[in-house]
Parts: sequence; C-alpha cells; structure tokens
Amino acid sequence: MPAWASVTLTVAAVVVLAAFVAWGATISPNRPFSWGMYSGSSKGYLWSGPDDPTVLPPHRLLIAPTGHYLTVPELRNLLEGGGFDMPLHGLIVGSDGGWRVDYDSGRHRLRVARLPAGHERRVLADALGGAQ
Repeated sequence: MPAWASVTLTVAAVVVLAAFVAWGATISPNRPFSWGMYSGSSKGYLWSGPDDPTVLPPHRLLIAPTGHYLTVPELRNLLEGGGFDMPLHGLIVGSDGGWRVDYDSGRHRLRVARLPAGHERRVLADALGGAQ
C-alpha cells in the first residue's frame, strides 16, 4: 500500500469519527457525551438498604466479576428464583435511560420506575451522595 493511501485512510477515519461525535451531540444536546451512550451499556448501582448503604460489588449480586452490564430484564431474571435474600435499592443507568430499583426480599417483589430523561446522572449523584 502506498504511503499516501494510509494517510488518506487515517484522515477519512478521523472525519467519520468527528461526524459521529457531532451527530451524537446534536441528537441529545442536553445529555453529556459518553461513549457508553453509543455502546448499549447499562450499569447497575445497587445497595442493600438504608442500614447498609454500601454499593454492592458484582459478586454480591451473583454476577461475574467482569459483569459491568445490567439491565432491568437481567435483574428480573436474577431475582426471579427468589434465592436472593437481601433487599436492593438503587439505580440502573444506561444508554436507553435510567431506572430506579427497589427489591423487597421478604415478598420477592421488584419495583422499577423510569427516571426522567436527561436527569439520570443527577439522580445517581444524589442517591450515592445520600448513601454515604
């Protein structure tokens, strides 16, 4: 491949990347840019209750240590068996929006509520600030 061809490909890739970022910023102008928005990511921030406000690590949620992806349907499947014996409270924040999570372990009942669009980060900061 001639040297000019690799330079041309690099310039073209940078132009495509810049266009992609500009497009992403224009479709959600009130939402801060995040690569996670475009990768379909979804992260769970869950804690066990008001008396133990520590954010739970993946092994306490019975998911793989590398499991950084958690959606509402996956959480429902995780809790469906009824073998999870601690209450959960928290948020799931992802590229498709955010959810408030409350799980009553005594009744094996999961309640989720959609967070207002564009406010997920503020709600998460408030929740984690209150959990300290």
